[in-house]
Amino acid sequence: MAGNTTFFLREADNYIDYDTFLSDEFDANSYANTIVNQSGTGDGSDIGTALAKLSFSIDSLNKQIQEQVTDNYEDLLGQVTGIKNLETVLATVKANIQELKLSLRKLVSKIKDPYHQLQSYTTQLENLQQTCELLRRLHRFLLLKRRLEGQLPSTENTSIEPDSMAGRDLSAAALTVHELETIVNESDFEGIHIVTKELAFIETARQRVESEADRLLKDGVNTQSQAKMAAGLQIFHNMRQMSTRVQELTNGMLDDLARNIKHVVDMHSLQKEMKGNHPNVRRTNNEPSFGNQQALAQAIWGRMETLMQSMSDSCIKIYDLEKVLEIKKDSLSQVTFLEEVAKMFDATSLVSHFWRVLSATFERELKEATKVSTFLQNTFVGGYPKLLQLLHEFFSRVAIHNGTSLHDYAQSPEYVIMLRSFNIFESGFLARSLTRMHDTINATFPAHGGLSRTAPGRQSILTITRVIEHELETAAFEPHLAQAVARNVVKTLNMFCAKCEALIPNTDQSVYTATQNNTIFMSLSRKIELINITYYMHQSIWKVLEEYPEKMVDIIIKGSEECRRVMLSIGQNLVDGIKLDILRVLIRMHQEDFSGQANRNFNPMEDDSASAYVKELAKHIRYHHSQILSRLSCGTEPKSWVRQIGKYMLHVFVFQASLISPLSEAGKLKLAGDMAEIEFITSSFLSDYGVRIEEIGDEYKALRVLRPLLFLDSVQLTAAHHTAGLSKLVLIHHLVVRSQSSTPRLALPYSVYDLSPREYMEWMERLSEQEQVSLAVDAITKGSNLTAHELETIPENRLIIEIAEQLSSPSI
Repeated sequence: MAGNTTFFLREADNYIDYDTFLSDEFDANSYANTIVNQSGTGDGSDIGTALAKLSFSIDSLNKQIQEQVTDNYEDLLGQVTGIKNLETVLATVKANIQELKLSLRKLVSKIKDPYHQLQSYTTQLENLQQTCELLRRLHRFLLLKRRLEGQLPSTENTSIEPDSMAGRDLSAAALTVHELETIVNESDFEGIHIVTKELAFIETARQRVESEADRLLKDGVNTQSQAKMAAGLQIFHNMRQMSTRVQELTNGMLDDLARNIKHVVDMHSLQKEMKGNHPNVRRTNNEPSFGNQQALAQAIWGRMETLMQSMSDSCIKIYDLEKVLEIKKDSLSQVTFLEEVAKMFDATSLVSHFWRVLSATFERELKEATKVSTFLQNTFVGGYPKLLQLLHEFFSRVAIHNGTSLHDYAQSPEYVIMLRSFNIFESGFLARSLTRMHDTINATFPAHGGLSRTAPGRQSILTITRVIEHELETAAFEPHLAQAVARNVVKTLNMFCAKCEALIPNTDQSVYTATQNNTIFMSLSRKIELINITYYMHQSIWKVLEEYPEKMVDIIIKGSEECRRVMLSIGQNLVDGIKLDILRVLIRMHQEDFSGQANRNFNPMEDDSASAYVKELAKHIRYHHSQILSRLSCGTEPKSWVRQIGKYMLHVFVFQASLISPLSEAGKLKLAGDMAEIEFITSSFLSDYGVRIEEIGDEYKALRVLRPLLFLDSVQLTAAHHTAGLSKLVLIHHLVVRSQSSTPRLALPYSVYDLSPREYMEWMERLSEQEQVSLAVDAITKGSNLTAHELETIPENRLIIEIAEQLSSPSI
């Protein structure tokens, strides 16, 4: 039906706007006025048209309604029947509601009276309970008041001395007073005369108990009496004032110390005091004049000593107070008094709070005072050890009171915190200490003038070590400062070594050659002096360290060993120069003639029979001993250097002797005589320094083996008992030299590689033995310009191959 209606309305859209009539705000009069106003002519034609449309629309709607009724009459009849049934149900509900209202009115009439009666009884009960609670509190108040009268002497008895209260149970009185005040504060006793008249007595009792507790606590702290402190703390604890009173007492001590610290560094009051004692004291720009500084400094140190005494007394009091707080506990919770106090201070303990505040105050006041007074800053920086000594005395008193040693106490957080407040002065003191030591070094090594290239003498070293020793002694009482000064000593010694190294001359090889009058060159003499002086510094520092603990030694030893390193470096440079000079002399053996015929009167043991190079070597060795090595004063180091020179001399001689070619039988005798002379020269040289030639080792064995080897048959040269101690390369050289007495002959390796004997030796020294033999055999095989068959016919070559094979395939 709804669909048909919609269709019909759409069909009638051309006649009328139905939306206007469907609006909830539709007004017929307004619609009529609109139609009239829209009519532009006065003849009413538009109005008639509008009425016609409305009539048509009404007829259409009526027709549609009739159609809908006709089509849906069964549904409409059903709805009418349902409406009648609904009216019956509604009537029944309405009747039931009326009955319910009647029942409610009856129920209200039954409940109302009991409710009012119960409400009245409840009010009476509440009033009775309040009265009972008030009477109970009043009874408790009167009971506590009578108890308090028994616990305290009568206020009328003015003859009682305050000390007589100490024997009474003030702790119980404190509990009573606290409970009385709690009852009064939590109860409304206004208008109750029996209570109001006792309030004055309770207030008086509270003041007397607090006064006595305060006296006990202060007397206990000042006299270090734990019993009095415990009594006072217990009283305040019972009155719930313990944490507050401890805080006030601690802050009072800290405030007093803060005032004392300010007084110590107050230059105005200090100068005023000094002016009263010394009228001639003058100052310029708020700074003392030069002549007054010593007196003012003494006054400052006097004040500082007094301050440290006050600080130690206060610290001891705080330690004693904390001990009592740690012992005392709440009887119910078993929580110590110290835990309660620590919560208020927001710290782990009372002592830690005290140290933290004291150190911060001390550091702050000193910083502020030294910022505005250069004199104060110089006094504390220059006298930092004295300031630190006062701090040590302060901690010593505290440590002794606590039953611990200062060494153990120096590791405590309290000590570290206080020491940190002196950092500004410590850094300045260390800088000045380092400057003093560096100035001594700079004075020893002038940058200009005739002495700028001269090694310092022993007196200069004594001056340096005295300054170092003085700086260490100044700081020796405090481990932290001593270690810091020790690090400065290392810097000073490093500076000394650097300046010594800068003085090392660049010498040529000629300075190691003996002059006609055996005078030593200045550059060489300076090297010797630098060796002696660095060794003397090394030894002097060790003597200074004999009295110091291991930690100090571990630090300074770095600087001492740096001196020894420089000494060894210069010494090794000296030894290397001597070794090169020996090499230059020994290499001249190749200029000697070892190919001549034997002289019937030849005696290799006579001096005149020695070769020229041997005589030259003896001359150079005497020069090295008398003019160089004997002038060294560096302990046992020359002994090791002489041993090194001896090893090198025998090594060079054996190596170069194996290369001498041609070598005749007479040459062998001459070479054997040179060997004996070389052995004698070396033995005499070593014995002057307490070294036996046997200590040389392999080089001496090689010399002793090579001498008889010259006269053996070639087939015997591979026997182990004949060649023990001789290197394979030297043996190969000797076999090559032997082969040159016949044809065909083998070539010497150095000639194949186009090297001089010296260059060849220096090259081979850088290689392993297997590499040496391999290169030598390769040079002999390829450089001799012989066929394989010709090489096989040479007996010495077969022996060389055998030696090479033994080296490449050693027996297991």
